[in-house]
Amino acid sequence: MTITNQEYAEAAIKANEEGRALKVENDKLTLVDPQPMKLTGEQIITQNQQFKESLLKEANIEIDILNDKLEFDAATNDDITLLKKWKLYRINLKKLDVNDINLTFPERPY
Repeated sequence: MTITNQEYAEAAIKANEEGRALKVENDKLTLVDPQPMKLTGEQIITQNQQFKESLLKEANIEIDILNDKLEFDAATNDDITLLKKWKLYRINLKKLDVNDINLTFPERPY
């Protein structure tokens, strides 16, 4: 099968627009539904760790800001309630076992 760069580029653009993938079938370039990516357990654990670290950074930032408001008497009752929620959220994040490939992360405070 021979395909020009132009033909490939046009097929790739069409596949992208349709949310599909390119595949060679019967010596033809065709559009197919993309297959879900299959991650290894190790990859899932790495993703869990990175996501947990990201969520902890976010929680720390939110807690710092709310603590500043509290320290300077600028916190509302809603801020105080939210501060407690963020701290509990951070505690729950710290408890998570990232080695669990079926890990469910706690819901972000609002």
